[in-house]
Amino acid sequence: MCGRYTITQDLAGLEKLVRFIISKGARPEGPRYNLAPRQQAPVLVWETGQPTLKSMRWGLIPSWSKDETIGDKLTNARAVTITEKPSYRKPFEKQRCLIPADGFYEWQTTPAGKQPFRFTMKGGGFFCMAGLWEKWIRPPRTDELALDDPDQVSASQMIETFTIITTEPNPMVAAVHNRMPVILGPEHYQWWLEPDRFEPQFLKTLLRPYPAEDMACYRVSKLVNNAKHDSPACLLAG
Repeated sequence: MCGRYTITQDLAGLEKLVRFIISKGARPEGPRYNLAPRQQAPVLVWETGQPTLKSMRWGLIPSWSKDETIGDKLTNARAVTITEKPSYRKPFEKQRCLIPADGFYEWQTTPAGKQPFRFTMKGGGFFCMAGLWEKWIRPPRTDELALDDPDQVSASQMIETFTIITTEPNPMVAAVHNRMPVILGPEHYQWWLEPDRFEPQFLKTLLRPYPAEDMACYRVSKLVNNAKHDSPACLLAG
C-alpha cells in the first residue's frame, strides 16, 4: 500500500519531467514531509488538452456515493482488480491522474513496533505515482435547497478526490512491505493522462513494479507514524 508520501521540493523540479499548467489553489503552501489521507495534495490531470495541476483530497469518493466517509477506505486501489471494482472501473477508463512525489513511506513490522522507511529515486528528484480521480457532489443538508443544475453547485459541495494505485513490490520494497505504489516513467505520463488515447487494457500493462535499481531506501524516524508530524524531522534517519 501507500499510506504516506512527501513533496519536499519546489514544483519547478516537476516541470523538468512534465509541462503543466497550475489551476488556482493547486500549489502547496510549503513542503510536505508526511502527507496523509484526507489531506489536500497536488494532482496532475488532463484538462483543456494538457496536463493540469489541481488540488484534490486523498481518498477516492465515487460519484455515486451517498457518504464521503467511503474515501477513508479508498486511499489505494489494487492494480490487479482495477477493472473489476465498481469504485475504480469508470475512473480507470476516463479519469486517470498522476500524483507527484519525491518520496513515499512503507512500514516494516518488527518486535519493537512498526518501523517506517522512505523510498526515493536514486539521486532524489520528483516522480509520479499512477492514480485515479473522481468528482463528488455532497448531498444538500436539510437546511440547504437542492439544486437541479450541476453548474450551480457551490464550491463547498463539490469535492475532487484521488486514490493511488498499488502493485506487487520490487525486491527493494519487498524487504519492507508487500505492496508499493505504481510509479510511471516520464515516457508514459501523457499516455496515462489522455482519456482517449489508449484502451484501458493496454494501460493496465503499465501498472507494474518500478525497477529497484533506480530507487533508494533508508530507515526514518518513527515520527512518521503519527500523521500530525509534518516537519523535516520526519526525513531523518531512524
